Amino acid sequence: MSEELFLEIGIGTRCRRIFEYLSLEMDGIYQSEGVDISIREFPIFYCLYHKGPQSIANIQQLSGLSHSAVSQTVKKLVAKKMLSLKIGDDARSKIVAFSIQGNQLLKKLIPIWETAKYAMDDVLSECDTNILDAFADYEEAFKNKSFTARYNVERDKKKISKVEIIPYHIKYRDDWRRINQQWIETLFVMEEVDIIGLTNPEEYVLAKGGEIYFGLVDGKAVGAIALKKEGDTLYELSKMGVVPEAQGHGIGRLLVEKVIERFHARGGKKLYLDTNSSLKPAINLYKKTGFKQMAAPNSSIYDRSDYYMELVK
Repeated sequence: MSEELFLEIGIGTRCRRIFEYLSLEMDGIYQSEGVDISIREFPIFYCLYHKGPQSIANIQQLSGLSHSAVSQTVKKLVAKKMLSLKIGDDARSKIVAFSIQGNQLLKKLIPIWETAKYAMDDVLSECDTNILDAFADYEEAFKNKSFTARYNVERDKKKISKVEIIPYHIKYRDDWRRINQQWIETLFVMEEVDIIGLTNPEEYVLAKGGEIYFGLVDGKAVGAIALKKEGDTLYELSKMGVVPEAQGHGIGRLLVEKVIERFHARGGKKLYLDTNSSLKPAINLYKKTGFKQMAAPNSSIYDRSDYYMELVK
């Protein structure tokens, strides 16, 4: 295989390349099988085949195509007398259905689609990665945050001053509580174990062999994290927080990477964390830095925790 030039920045180009390759192949198959349909008309036919008569809005939702693309393709197929239109319950909507000619064509298409499915299953069987699962993850990531929003975050990272990661110092004692209390009270409620740990970090974390680190921007603490020692080689990543105005600049990742670095330097064998399943950005960060969700070996000390992870790489 030739060297891929574009990599991450060209994912869209690569998807288009695969689409164009498969479109050319499938259009050739349709032609050789003697059916009058193109790959661009396939989503409309397939939606109606599986779901029956549908409005254009429903076809758009089922196919993922734009309203304009669906409308234009339907108009073309109506002109070819493959589809028919009728007024829906709402006089403003139109229902799309197969015409007599379209139903006749459908009978020829069904065995072609069944064979094509087996052929594609054969392709997928040779792949290490299930591309359907990968696309589902990819699309979910875009739903969570658009590409433009992510681009703007990365662009703005260049504007922020240098981030400094430093170990605990008494002068940042109040920041330890401020940073963590802010996110806890915004999303949950402060529990007794939170109050104890945030009020006296020296006794709760440091005296027990743990470590605390801060992320500084222009000398101001904007992020914090703890490496708690729970046994000879057992450690917990705890109390990772970044103030809202400093989020999106990679500070959380620097803090997590610092704790992982210290965990390895101290000869740790297991590093775990407890979090909440609603904290999607934090969970995504943990996954990117090597953590994996697992069944919790014990109940958490936090009522809010319902998601357990361990460092696996």
